[in-house]
Amino acid sequence: MVLPKRFWIRKENHVFIYAVVIGIVAGLAAMLFSFLLHLFESFTDSLHLFSQNTGNSFNQKLNFISQHKSSALIVFFLPVLGGLICGLITYLFCKEAEGTGTDEMINAFHNKEGKMNTTIPIFKSIATIFTLSTGGSGGREGPISQIGAGLGVMIANLGGAGARSRRTLMLSGTAAGLGAAFKTPLGGALTAVEMVYKKDIESDALIPCFISSVTAYLVFIAYAGTKPLMQISDKDAAFHFSEIIFYLALGILCYIFGFVFIKGFNDTRRLIDKIKIPLWLKPAIGGLLVGFLALMFFEVSGTSQNYLEHVFSGKLPDFGGRNEVFFIVLSLLCIAVLKIVATACTIGSGGSAGIFGPSLFVGAMLGAAVGITAQYFLPHNHVSIAAFMVVGMGAFYAGVANAPIAGIIMICEMTGSYNLLPPLIIVSIFTFILSRQISFYKFQVDNRFKSPAHIWDMKLDVMESIIIKNYFPEFRLLAMVRDDYGFNQVRDLANYYHSSDFIVVDKDFKYVGVLSMRKVTAAYAKLIKENTTVIEFADKSVPYVSVDNKLSDVLNIIMKYDVDKVAVIEEGRAIGYIRSHDIFEAYNKQTKPAK
Repeated sequence: MVLPKRFWIRKENHVFIYAVVIGIVAGLAAMLFSFLLHLFESFTDSLHLFSQNTGNSFNQKLNFISQHKSSALIVFFLPVLGGLICGLITYLFCKEAEGTGTDEMINAFHNKEGKMNTTIPIFKSIATIFTLSTGGSGGREGPISQIGAGLGVMIANLGGAGARSRRTLMLSGTAAGLGAAFKTPLGGALTAVEMVYKKDIESDALIPCFISSVTAYLVFIAYAGTKPLMQISDKDAAFHFSEIIFYLALGILCYIFGFVFIKGFNDTRRLIDKIKIPLWLKPAIGGLLVGFLALMFFEVSGTSQNYLEHVFSGKLPDFGGRNEVFFIVLSLLCIAVLKIVATACTIGSGGSAGIFGPSLFVGAMLGAAVGITAQYFLPHNHVSIAAFMVVGMGAFYAGVANAPIAGIIMICEMTGSYNLLPPLIIVSIFTFILSRQISFYKFQVDNRFKSPAHIWDMKLDVMESIIIKNYFPEFRLLAMVRDDYGFNQVRDLANYYHSSDFIVVDKDFKYVGVLSMRKVTAAYAKLIKENTTVIEFADKSVPYVSVDNKLSDVLNIIMKYDVDKVAVIEEGRAIGYIRSHDIFEAYNKQTKPAK
């Protein structure tokens, strides 16, 4: 279904108007989602007494289980039931509803022109509500961002949007969902434009995301009020420079645990994928593992919001002994590890939940552990454990999601205070730098130049007007090598010429392929011997162009195959190559105004 043509998106201002509409719809959707999730969580909590199981020792926990056997059975089997329902929903109705949702949204942005299954908002909501309310470990961020994105795409399609506008409105829906659900209008917009890249932001969508996020926030607070999710007092939001070494230690700890989180999730996913059972049954297997953990550590099941608020308010585990500080720190670190395990089992098996909530929880537990340690070594400093928890939340998410700006602003808005901005910035950026090579989101790309979504950004209509033979009187030959050259010989040439990729030809100058030194040395360094030749590692799948091709064809090859040179062929022989730098020069000359 498409609206009449007079309502179609044809100008930038039209996108802004549609962003408002998306904000209203996503705000209402976030309101309904939050209400239903709270309703189902209240119902499942009423079925057992495990929220009262606050014992710290194993004996205390075992005694509680033995005294409440019926509650124990419910807690054990609820995640299994939730996983089974989620598995059936994703298997029968909507495959995209499994997992975090965020990665699917990022994939749609980069590789699918912003196109998404329009049933996602409905089935993602149902799957997530059953996963989280029955004890599956995860958060609301991924699902609500995918629900918002799906609504954005639906509304964009109604307005006859093209690929570019559809992507923008998809991100606007994501921003609206996050801005509403977490009461973070600024953070929601920044998260949406930052999470699609590792080292960049989607600046084209920034204004529409602000518009939709603020609109959704205003709709949502009419239902939920303006009180921040985790309010921190000015007294607790205190930062002393003498604590900086502990904050840096927190950054290192967030990096280590973030690495464990990502690797644990990926390993769990691979392990469960290998199990030969029906796909719809796999989330139930994850639920079985979570149910087992919940018996002894109920605080790691579900969203863990209650326990997070419990610790945030200063109610720490009580061991009452000489080494109390040591045991409290150890307890908090163990809970952080178990939350990672529970989340990996839930989402890795195909359950529907996000990683933002678990990231906040793990970061908060790490922050509390470091804060207690700082209190011990700086007894006269009035160290605020809550401050360390807040910084830990932002830093941990910045590391696992490659989104430092979003993490910083989201946490400030969620706590209603910007007093901790200095340590938040320092620790989040520090963790982000340490974590540059890892990311929870496999479809993130480095920047817009690596994204298929921006292949047209260089105005390919200009490139299409340039015929290669009309623009290049001659071609470069410096980085062309024969296929019988030794690999080490070419490596020396690469160092001498500061060149990464080489065009490979045979003795008759017939094109063979492209040798990418950066790819080969990174992936096959141990396989390279003294007598290894170029032909063994040349990529023969990379196409070439003829002198009659357009410059846009060269750019397409460079982007698709991740090379920086493309061979030019005439009468069956390679006569040179065109570099990516040559394309930029040609573009600049064509678009530069005449003096």
